[in-house]
Amino acid sequence: MTKRHRAFAGFILLALGLMGMSALLLLKSETQRRETRFSEYVQNISGIVRNQLDTNEAVLAGFSAFLQAVDQSDTEAAARYAAAVMAAYPHLYMLEAARAVPVAEQTAFEALLRRTWRPDFTLKDFPTLTQQPARHQAFLRETWPVLFMYPVLTEANAIYGVRLETVGYLSHALARTYNNPKPVVSPVFTMYEGGEAFILMQSVSRPERMRESLRPNFFGSTMVALLLVRTGSLLDAVMHANLDPRVHIRAVLQTAAGTESHVFATGSGKTGFVDRFFLPLLEERVEIRSASQPMTLLFERQLRFADVLSGQTLLLLVLLGAAFVLIPLLLIRHFKALEQAEVQHQRSTYLATHDVLTDLPNRYLFADRFEQALSHWQLERVPFAVLLIDLDHFKDINDHYGHEVGDQVLRALASRMLGATRGEDTVARYGGDEFVVLVTDLADPDNAQLKASKLLEAIGQSIITSAGEISLSCSIGIALCPLHGQTLDTLLRAADQAMYGVKQLGRKGIAMTKAM
Repeated sequence: MTKRHRAFAGFILLALGLMGMSALLLLKSETQRRETRFSEYVQNISGIVRNQLDTNEAVLAGFSAFLQAVDQSDTEAAARYAAAVMAAYPHLYMLEAARAVPVAEQTAFEALLRRTWRPDFTLKDFPTLTQQPARHQAFLRETWPVLFMYPVLTEANAIYGVRLETVGYLSHALARTYNNPKPVVSPVFTMYEGGEAFILMQSVSRPERMRESLRPNFFGSTMVALLLVRTGSLLDAVMHANLDPRVHIRAVLQTAAGTESHVFATGSGKTGFVDRFFLPLLEERVEIRSASQPMTLLFERQLRFADVLSGQTLLLLVLLGAAFVLIPLLLIRHFKALEQAEVQHQRSTYLATHDVLTDLPNRYLFADRFEQALSHWQLERVPFAVLLIDLDHFKDINDHYGHEVGDQVLRALASRMLGATRGEDTVARYGGDEFVVLVTDLADPDNAQLKASKLLEAIGQSIITSAGEISLSCSIGIALCPLHGQTLDTLLRAADQAMYGVKQLGRKGIAMTKAM
């Protein structure tokens, strides 16, 4: 590979590299734009969930305050209050209230509510109601039956009278409400009537009041306000604002017991192997530090080429792809044109310095070689010789056989003369049937005649042409530098005189010019 080829290949690689880098930067810019949109999306969804949790806490605080003021048997006022709250916040599922009943007073309390409220009222254990095995529960000095629920659901009627401390997932949360003014959250659980939810509960205390034995005592001096929140309501709020269905969202609730409880998870669209291999997986973790409902939101979004290849980006990539193909083609075409021009230039230079028929140097190139030999003689004082060769009776060949055969003879003789000389010597066609030979580095001038003898012998051998076998001879004149002159014209005249002397003596011979 030539230096020009290497430079050309390097230029193409540079151009392709720049276009490839431009495409990568374009894709990176689109990816960063998607990452920014993903962060904005995460903030938006996190804000929605945070508002829901804050609303839960505010509603529970209002309900707790209401229970501190309501009359012990005024469930109608409590229902009106709960109805107003549920209408304002439709994502809430239910408001409940349970009151503390000393263990020693359970029988009397049960009898009171049967007499004043429901004849079939009874205190219940949750495992017995649901026919589930009993779970470990925190030890409490009171029992906590559920006495108020809103809305009143037929499928949830069996919950009236259920002791909260017997509900496995509420027992420890209930225990934590003691002497704790802050709300406490339960784990996520499956409700009796179906569906998953978690409960936010808060203890409520008020001064002991005079009891009226003729009225049911729903709200005593020590109560627990409960707010039931379906996990589906949170999911619905997220899905309602979920502008990108390919984002996978998972919510985890940190419960009062210090455990993690799965709240909800959204699905995510399928992605191909190519997308997963080349494009990043966007991930963010948001900690919602709610005082009562600390929650962790996990967001994942696998970028796809369909996301980053917008219409404008595709257009730019198509243009870069076209440039990726066209620029090398144009460069190759330009390079070929340069090579062709260089070949033509070399051809023109060659034709200007060589004979078209024999491919031997012409008189102009011979003159340049002579100047080089003369400079070498001036430095090293090593003589050289100029041999002038004239073919004998060559005109007869042209006249008898034609110029085509004559050209065949000249080409054959040129090859033979090159074979009879050294590589550092110069054989040139000086015109017509005349040739000149520059023999350099003659340590012994007599060697010039030996060179001439080899040429005479080579030329004298028969030549096979299209007209048959042809033989001819030549006359050679020799001139030595500096003995016979120091210029080309002087040496050529001297060699011509010697060659002319050979012609006069009958041709086919060698003669050296006499010293001048």
